[in-house]
Amino acid sequence: MKNLVIVKLLVCVLFCSVIGVANAQESNKDIKVLYVGYNPEKPKPENYGRVFGGAPERLEKDYQTRWPAFKAYLEEHFTSVTCVDPRDYKQEMSSKVDVTIFDELTTPIKEEVKEYDTNGKLVKYAKSEYLTSDYKNATIFIGKCAPDLGRSLGSKLDWHCYCLEGDAQSLQTQHPIFNTPNKVTPTMVMNPTPKNWLHYDSSLPKQMKMWKVQKLSAKNSDYVLGMVSRGAGFLDSPDTEYICGAECKSIESVALGRHGNLFLWGFSGSPDIMTEEAKDVFFNTIVYMKQFNGAGLIAKKMDETIIIRDPYLDYRKSKITLENFETYKVDWLKYNEKSIARADELKKQKAEGKKLSRIQEMFLSKQKSVPTIEIWMEENVGEEAFNAVGSDIKAYYTWIEENREFFYCIHTKDFRHVLSVDKDLKQLAVSNRKIEVLEKCIGLISKGEQTDIANRVLRKYTMEDFKTAKEWKKWLKKNRSKLFFTEAGGYKWLINTLN
Repeated sequence: MKNLVIVKLLVCVLFCSVIGVANAQESNKDIKVLYVGYNPEKPKPENYGRVFGGAPERLEKDYQTRWPAFKAYLEEHFTSVTCVDPRDYKQEMSSKVDVTIFDELTTPIKEEVKEYDTNGKLVKYAKSEYLTSDYKNATIFIGKCAPDLGRSLGSKLDWHCYCLEGDAQSLQTQHPIFNTPNKVTPTMVMNPTPKNWLHYDSSLPKQMKMWKVQKLSAKNSDYVLGMVSRGAGFLDSPDTEYICGAECKSIESVALGRHGNLFLWGFSGSPDIMTEEAKDVFFNTIVYMKQFNGAGLIAKKMDETIIIRDPYLDYRKSKITLENFETYKVDWLKYNEKSIARADELKKQKAEGKKLSRIQEMFLSKQKSVPTIEIWMEENVGEEAFNAVGSDIKAYYTWIEENREFFYCIHTKDFRHVLSVDKDLKQLAVSNRKIEVLEKCIGLISKGEQTDIANRVLRKYTMEDFKTAKEWKKWLKKNRSKLFFTEAGGYKWLINTLN
């Protein structure tokens, strides 16, 4: 009798589990999906293939097959699927669905701006915008379109390299997109470690475990490349998730990742090119992203080339060595061997009293000196560092470490980014990325000490502009547990608004 009761309970549990799974599957099928890609029934746009390139035959085939492949795949898994050509897309369409999938660039809402002064120097530059800054719809970007579409939103899914092959590495298999609704155990295969990775880090193994995401890639065919985003600074805010890297430019690049309501599926393959495992993970991704509909971004990366301190400084230290200078000098002499010999001959003729032609004199005047360590250092470490340490390489290393906690990124008038030492921080002897900087500055204002410096620091590294110590104290007390520092988001202390 006891055994019979146990059997009945097990049957009941199993039945309930099956019903639960079935209900969940039905619920997932009700997710409303919008796919934005080129409709092959419409003429190809005039610039098709010019922006991102590719073999003409492959581009033609993709134009005919991507839309049908995505449409068939999505309609197999979901009951409410809308497909629209990017030339017909309107942003309000995304507000009517749960998840939008962008496979191509839409029509810009603001065109690229380039302005030059009378000397032809670029004085103003702004890239095209495709979505308004208040766009918060759950979105999946396929490959190449992520940087352009997300730029005006402050997306961290930026353009690191349009060089993604078909294999993934460093998988975070505990992430929901590998586990629900479909349980996917990626088939890992040992592949040779990319040579460029070994060039930067010789300690890496000669082979690495990788997961094949798509059957075709630029490595085994003329298939189009995918897109990866910068890994540096990607995880410095609570609204991001790194899911995997890939065989591409660098080992820390992001191939699958989320920033707020935006998801990067960096691989280029349409469902007919994806492996069966990847198709299951892609389905999971659509289901997963529904919950972020309306979430928006907390830390906005409004400048995709902003310098992230630690990886940049460590890289500079690895490159500024006496050995690298000597190699540069040898290469320089070899490259300029003929012009050096010609200059020596002209100097000899001039010393002997021979009159040189105007062109010969011009050639001599433009001849560069053989590089010295001083010239090389000035060109490679930047004006601020060179003024501090000159040609002393060891002193340069010391200067970096003494000032590591005081650096911030500035945008120069010629559209470059440089790290600079914040003299206010250095005077206060406090790091801009430790919460003590807020405590110390608010404390100084409360005591009426160094108020100018304290206010400058608080306004530079927060989004606030309070006038009194009381207001600053109230703000810090209320938000202390939610504050985080982001360099990708502009070297700011921001508030984590996630539940």
